[in-house]
Amino acid sequence: MADTTNNKKKWKSLNSKTFTIMLTLTLGIGFLVLIAGFALYVLGVTHEYMVNTCNQANAEAAVVGHTAYKEIGDEVIRIFDSIPEEERGDGTSDEYIAKFAHLEDEKFLEVREAMRSLQNREGPMNAFIVALDAETDRMIYIVDADPDPETTCRPGTFDVYDHNEVDTLINGREISIVEKRAGIERKLHAVLTNREEYGLRCTAGSVLYENGKYVVMMCVDEKLNSVVSITRIFVVQFVLLLLAITVLASYIGMKLMRKHTVIPIRKMARAATAYGSEKERKLGERHFDNLNIETGNELQQLAEALNGMENDIEAYMTDLTHVTAEKERIETELSLAAKIQQSMLIEEFPVFPDRNEFDLYARMEPAKEVGGDFYDMILIDDDHLAIEIADVSGKGVPAALFMMASKILILEKVKSGLTPAEVLEQVNNTICANNEQEMFVTVWLGILEISTGKLTAANAGHEYPILIRKDGTAELIQDKHGFVIGGMEGMKYTDYDVMLDHGDSIFVYTDGVTEATSASKELFGLDRTLLAAGSCGKNPQPVEVLQKVHKDIGEFVEDAEQFDDLTMLCMKYI
Repeated sequence: MADTTNNKKKWKSLNSKTFTIMLTLTLGIGFLVLIAGFALYVLGVTHEYMVNTCNQANAEAAVVGHTAYKEIGDEVIRIFDSIPEEERGDGTSDEYIAKFAHLEDEKFLEVREAMRSLQNREGPMNAFIVALDAETDRMIYIVDADPDPETTCRPGTFDVYDHNEVDTLINGREISIVEKRAGIERKLHAVLTNREEYGLRCTAGSVLYENGKYVVMMCVDEKLNSVVSITRIFVVQFVLLLLAITVLASYIGMKLMRKHTVIPIRKMARAATAYGSEKERKLGERHFDNLNIETGNELQQLAEALNGMENDIEAYMTDLTHVTAEKERIETELSLAAKIQQSMLIEEFPVFPDRNEFDLYARMEPAKEVGGDFYDMILIDDDHLAIEIADVSGKGVPAALFMMASKILILEKVKSGLTPAEVLEQVNNTICANNEQEMFVTVWLGILEISTGKLTAANAGHEYPILIRKDGTAELIQDKHGFVIGGMEGMKYTDYDVMLDHGDSIFVYTDGVTEATSASKELFGLDRTLLAAGSCGKNPQPVEVLQKVHKDIGEFVEDAEQFDDLTMLCMKYI
């Protein structure tokens, strides 16, 4: 049992992990080198094959230049165009091929023999003359020099190629950057194909002439089986060499790492373990001053840093105890402040259950434990209802205190029978007289005459209200903004009237709605707010409006952090 434990510890030691990491790293780098080398090798070889195949196609074109291939080609094209599309099929039926059989005369044999003579001298390749149709991507065979009667293509037979392949054969492709820098100006009319019936091949072409939409070309196919075989040998040899170098480099690196890294770290680990056990028994013995680590690098610096760690940890733990206690005290006070603030906001709806002439709903979500937004609903008398929404500058406890003071002042003035503009003017003067912290609050205040639906309102730098008609459409009320409350003494504010029909609603909100920010730093904005407020259908209820706006904001910001208080209020005139 003890031997098994020791073996596990040895296997998990830094020494063995170092060897594993170095082995893995070397193998990884070697694998990347292998991929890069293999890619460059394949690119180079295939490029060379393309160049050689193009040269062979040009040579074949020169050989048949004096022969009667053009007469044969024009006749093949004429017969092909005369055959209806439905009778062509795939170009392999006996009835179809018989239409071209008379072309295999002495002129045809002369052209084919001329092509075969050069083909036999140049090596394992196959030459053929075709008519390319760029519109249908067909390659129509005219003369095929393949000596094998089972694989040779008779005049009129055709293959359908990829459009890019046909385009490259006709128009050519750009040469390599190396050739461009060397001043070589040419294009390669060659493509690589891998068809089941033909295998991996390089096909190159040389334009002979054009006949209407057809381009007649001398093409050469060269098998690339040798490239695949050579590549396999290259990969096997490289992998074997890579494994040998990797094992040797990892072993040497492990030995050096053991001497200069593993042993010093073991000393420090043992000292740290002893220090931990001594701390539990509260013994003052030193553990890091006799390590004798002299590596001259960062490990020596670490040992010297650990030497002074013991006293620092003692002081840190003492400070941490005090900081933790202070943090708990602050969190308790913030929690209490949040409860006090929430108690000042109406949270139970309906607010006036015995009044059915209107319906109200509001909600507030602070960005921190406590916030600076607030709202209120006050039944001044039997025929007048006051509603307000406000946003205090800043956040946290200072904003909450300023909010409570502003809310009390506005409530007091509203009950005295003043108009909204007069309320804002008097509250502004009162706050400015004792505003050493220079805080301010934006306020929208409206008073509804319940019997007529007339809503008189004033705006002190707050967001524009939204009017939601009973048919569900929403429109922005671009009222005249006064200056913020607490900004400057003696400011004047203007009352304005909005006539509410039965079923109309007024929706007000703070800038936490329009400035809700997504993870990509995009704002929710006024347009989305207006769209959300007007997407609840006909005759929407206030709770439905707030839920829809809140839902759309949540889907917009997703997991992004909330930076500002989110407050909304909706009043429906019934």
